[in-house]
Amino acid sequence: AIDHLEKLLASAPNNELLLNRLGTFYLLANKPRKAIDAASRVLEKDPDNYAALRFRGDAYLNVGKHAEAVADFDKALTQKEDDESLLNNFAWVLCTSPDDKVRDGARALKLATKAAEFSGYETPHILSTLAAAYAETGDFDNAVKWSEKSVELAQKLVDEAKPEDDKAKLE
Repeated sequence: AIDHLEKLLASAPNNELLLNRLGTFYLLANKPRKAIDAASRVLEKDPDNYAALRFRGDAYLNVGKHAEAVADFDKALTQKEDDESLLNNFAWVLCTSPDDKVRDGARALKLATKAAEFSGYETPHILSTLAAAYAETGDFDNAVKWSEKSVELAQKLVDEAKPEDDKAKLE
């Protein structure tokens, strides 16, 4: 898919849709720097492009540029406050970054709680982020509670998986 999109982009180098798709595929293919480049090209022309802000924030997170990820997530959040994946990733960086200037436990907890609410408190990785946010704020009882719930739900998914669900991958 990446090869095809790159070829299409050669004939339409400023096509935002193609750049967004290509950037998303780069991110999925573990090529975050290429994803950052694609998103940046879109954002030069359309600084409020939600998709580009969203995947560039994730790409920045992948390469350890936490302040840049926070800036993109923050701008994306003003456009779409109900994206549980955005809320989760934003909360994650705010409560786990090694950069003291980036960490914000109170905000992480607010975002992680909102993501958990949107997911019905049934998505293990979101509950893991909620646990990390509680830990960052010093509430270790709730951190343990949500961490255990995350592990419990993940195990339930593995136990209930059918062979076609790729049970080995879930484990």
